[in-house]
Amino acid sequence: MRTRFLSVLTTAACTAGAAAQAIPVPLDNNFNGIVHAGEAGLPDDPSGYRSISDRGLDFAGGVPNDPLLNAYQLITTPGSLDIVHLGNRNTVDGGSRAFDTVVNGDQRGIQPTWLVNVDQSTPQTTVLAAPLPIAPSTVVGFLYQISNGGGSFDVTFGFAGGGAHTVTLSGSDWFGGTLPGAQDVDQANLGNNLSVTEGLVPMNAFAGQVVNTITFGNRSNATAGYAILACNFEYPPVPPRINRIPLTYNWNGIVHAGEAANPDSPNGYRSISDRGLDFSAGVPAQSLLAPYSFVTAANTLDIVHLGNRNTVSGGAWAFDLVADGDSVGVQPAWLVNPNQTTPQTTTLTDRILLDGTSDAKLLFQISNGGGSFDVEFTFLSGAPLVATVTGGDWFGGALPGTGNIDSGTVGANLSLTERRIDLSAQAGRVLTAISFQNASNANGGIAIAAMNVAGCVWCASGTVGGVQNLGGGTGAQMNSFGSFGLGCPLGWTVSAATPNALGVFAVGLGTASVPLAVALPGCPGTIHTPNPVVVTAITDAFGAASVTLPVVPNQSFCGTVVTAQHYVLGPGACFLVPSDAVAITIGN
Repeated sequence: MRTRFLSVLTTAACTAGAAAQAIPVPLDNNFNGIVHAGEAGLPDDPSGYRSISDRGLDFAGGVPNDPLLNAYQLITTPGSLDIVHLGNRNTVDGGSRAFDTVVNGDQRGIQPTWLVNVDQSTPQTTVLAAPLPIAPSTVVGFLYQISNGGGSFDVTFGFAGGGAHTVTLSGSDWFGGTLPGAQDVDQANLGNNLSVTEGLVPMNAFAGQVVNTITFGNRSNATAGYAILACNFEYPPVPPRINRIPLTYNWNGIVHAGEAANPDSPNGYRSISDRGLDFSAGVPAQSLLAPYSFVTAANTLDIVHLGNRNTVSGGAWAFDLVADGDSVGVQPAWLVNPNQTTPQTTTLTDRILLDGTSDAKLLFQISNGGGSFDVEFTFLSGAPLVATVTGGDWFGGALPGTGNIDSGTVGANLSLTERRIDLSAQAGRVLTAISFQNASNANGGIAIAAMNVAGCVWCASGTVGGVQNLGGGTGAQMNSFGSFGLGCPLGWTVSAATPNALGVFAVGLGTASVPLAVALPGCPGTIHTPNPVVVTAITDAFGAASVTLPVVPNQSFCGTVVTAQHYVLGPGACFLVPSDAVAITIGN
């Protein structure tokens, strides 16, 4: 056990996360593209609302109380520039929405006075009035919409010290979802619901830099308009562990290699409506997908489906009773009951002990107009937590898609929506199960493709973890950092040691109490680490150094005691100067 457990020792500096903080960034808006109170029905108002295509969000009754919107600051004043538009209103949708040259009483307005140049497809830059630093945990979030089929665009962060970082964000078509919408171009009559996409950009690779500009550009869909509504710089605490949840999948709804063009295969792919993701060439290398685990094998259940294939889209895609060679397949062998509108539950094999950094993130799709559904978290004791997540229609975006129902042949691009659920208020509770339920759109299907939850693994034995300072030092101070939970890394840091000195961490299982004088006669201090693994650690200019030990989430490690002590080389006969030893017991 000692060899297996300690062979994964690595040295790394690590700091505990601070309290979560989100700083809204006032964008240099260039377009009045959200309907506020008093702006509807005035398509030719010189200073009024204009659509970026043929519709827009309707916030005439105020910004909706929506969990996604609540995390951001949106413009709420009528007659104000309220979005960053990336596009050209005169060429969007094939030029069918070009501004009128004179007032003529139709739904298309004249070019407003606030729009000097109708071509805003060139890079649009916000100069931050207060440049913002990047910390190791910084994530930058954006809310945006894309008309006419969705697509992607680039976001470039300019750094105060020079240089830049560019990322690509993508989204589906804005049609559908749960947010009130206006239609009829600039007339802004009440219309179908719309959706907003949240794009999250991890910035940990640029810790220490300071961002002073944000530029939007390089849109992939030249016939679409792009609306960036809001931006946050977020400084969340760093979770000690991210658990990639093996969901209890109930549907084969992603096309993998060899599954296309076999609509009646008993074990094969079936759409949740009329199309699906095409991963036949493997999971795409995109930053959105990278943190998650996906099922990659063909003829395997690979999503959690919430819906009823026989009633979706008004029953248009109900399974065939017999194989007849068309694109609608027979009910597959892996589907006992096509009605999966009831709660779909995953019971966790490794239960998760939540802490103040815990959250859940999931990737999903909703067909036939988007909508919402509930995610219920069940705990070892106490009431469950229910959170509602929303998403737009899956059509458009940057992920390869298929068409032709169960044939799964190449089709239009699709999108996956990512949502976060804050679980920090549930710190100390043990998560045992996750259920997906209560879909708002009975005409659509929902596909949950992947999910992550932050938190250490719960020791089923009930072992109580903790930290104990054993003393024994004659020089530096020793402390632990991070968590003592199962599956989370153990960490020790030494301070007030000799600066810029060669030293070592001695790390071992259990504890000991051997006078240093046994090894070095006449020398003070106590050795508390039995049979240690020794890791070189040169102290910095302040006399500090750190070591971390990744821990496998194996229940047999619950109750294991791991002790670390630091030594620096000193002058004279007592050339080893020990710090105090700190023992960590792995547990709850």
